[in-house]
Amino acid sequence: MLKINKNITLNATSEIEGQIAVYMSASIGTDGNTNANINKSIANQELYTANKVTVRADMKQFEDEVYKVEDENATSRKVGK
Repeated sequence: MLKINKNITLNATSEIEGQIAVYMSASIGTDGNTNANINKSIANQELYTANKVTVRADMKQFEDEVYKVEDENATSRKVGK
């Protein structure tokens, strides 16, 4: 039996002066039963360390956006039922 899972994917980078410090991605299931899976990967440790406040603010902003999309998806699933 074929089972297809649909996901919403978000990708972002935190950049300092054109250089990528951190890659971020998230996957949100659209079946209403899965929470977001958020991944962060430091691409440049020195850049991250020297700019922690800025990079962490970017990561927080990304998480906020992921949760916003997750909540919108959950709300639309309830309305659509």
